[in-house]
Amino acid sequence: MSVKRFAITGGIGSGKSVVSHLLTIMGVPVYDCDSRARRLMEEDTYIRQGLVRMFGEECYDCEGHLNRKWLASRIFVDKDAVQRVNALVHPRVKADFIEWADAQSVPVVGVETAILFESGINEVVDRALLVWADKETCIKRVEGRNGMTRQQIINRMANQMPLDDLLLLCDYNICNDNEKAVLPQLQEFLEML
Repeated sequence: MSVKRFAITGGIGSGKSVVSHLLTIMGVPVYDCDSRARRLMEEDTYIRQGLVRMFGEECYDCEGHLNRKWLASRIFVDKDAVQRVNALVHPRVKADFIEWADAQSVPVVGVETAILFESGINEVVDRALLVWADKETCIKRVEGRNGMTRQQIINRMANQMPLDDLLLLCDYNICNDNEKAVLPQLQEFLEML
């Protein structure tokens, strides 16, 4: 039996992780592209060598761990840098997701990714679910959880696909604006699958 795959996408602060967590509770395994990409950026030799070629030895600390803050300060202010890093990392993440999905023994799995179309993950899923909220709600969520400045958040948003484009490209969307209940929307999506 083939596993049905769907993507969970949305901009920074939209609530993708909340939806992924709810799905996991509901028995749907979800592959988290961000955490898997971080792991691969630490462990995958090809990615490590590519990052050092692009940005220098400062990408990794003396213990060999990725210097995330330093690298983010170089990447998220330059669209070309974002594209180069994505071109290096995301084919590896995509292959890792396919391997993970094929190893699951359930009928449906999800994959959480902020850059569904830019990464090519859309090519290996059956459906795309967009989680969204208005810009100010997203900014406030991110400010409240990890101490990024408003400008850092806006810089990241500027490097993501616009909401209007995502609404057109995705098969289904969930409004996560703190007013409309998410769970009924999610249940409707799963029934549609």
